[in-house]
Amino acid sequence: MAKQAYTGVNIGRVRDLAVKGWAIGIVIACLLMIPAPPTAQIGGWGWLAGGGVQALSLSGLLLFLRYRTTLSFGHLLVVTWALPIDVGIMQWLAGGWDAPYHELHLLALILGSAALPPRRFAWFAAAVTVIALTPAVYAPDADGLLGMIVELTVWLFVTTALVLLMARVRGQARLARMDQLTHLANRRALDELFAVPRTGTLVLAIGDLDRFKNINDRHGHLAGDACLSAVARVLSESARAGDQVFRWGGDEFAVLLPGATEHEARGVLDRLAGAVAAAVRDPDGKPVTITFGSAAGGPEAELRALTSQADAALLARKSVRPAEARP
Repeated sequence: MAKQAYTGVNIGRVRDLAVKGWAIGIVIACLLMIPAPPTAQIGGWGWLAGGGVQALSLSGLLLFLRYRTTLSFGHLLVVTWALPIDVGIMQWLAGGWDAPYHELHLLALILGSAALPPRRFAWFAAAVTVIALTPAVYAPDADGLLGMIVELTVWLFVTTALVLLMARVRGQARLARMDQLTHLANRRALDELFAVPRTGTLVLAIGDLDRFKNINDRHGHLAGDACLSAVARVLSESARAGDQVFRWGGDEFAVLLPGATEHEARGVLDRLAGAVAAAVRDPDGKPVTITFGSAAGGPEAELRALTSQADAALLARKSVRPAEARP
């Protein structure tokens, strides 16, 4: 099944949050190396090791910034997990409980609570807890362990409340960007997708159901709604991974094909149209068909311009179809 455009998370905002949080973590870790030098475990080599860890983090951040518009939500998860690992290494290099690096675990938990859904945050919080308590292995100290447990309890209480709040906000946002009939992303979701900077080419296709008005007129709007839901399901299940299907409005659907050429898009759209005709029937038992018009654009292409071009191509295709296939 193709991945839909909306997952409940505003990917652009999460990217910005990840960049800011990652950068803040690197800066603070570097500053802490002055009062808490990373020399307790391996002596002077700790400066090289600690500096190497921060250099690696900085390199990752710069790489992330370079390709941020093409990175998926999965890549953002890697960023979220990188910070507590960095903190755990620096805490070990500096000797354990007395080193202040562990305070950065709070930043990691805040980032995780803002970016992760509840189930993934639970695993992430458990991992941060294990990393934060690791000094108990190499630097046993009852007071240090107790103090860390108290801090973690407070941090986890606050960030768990935050992640539940964020889950509720995402749920409301998802409803606002989802078509209630077909459960596809709606036109608002597509508008917001185009508002985020991007790289590479894409093809936008607008698909219109043939003779749909006849279904509503002869069998009623409930039959029409059932037809729309069936078409939406087939389009979603038949689209390629990475392509996105939207309910455009009325009996129209939009398909976004990132990275596709016009020739590739034509093959994909013909296959989608064939899948709909093969799987969906109207109340009279006749195949339901859909006609697509498409337009290709680059990174700077605007939704309004692509929509206008795709609509023109759709009308042109409709005009040369047999009369019985027209609306």
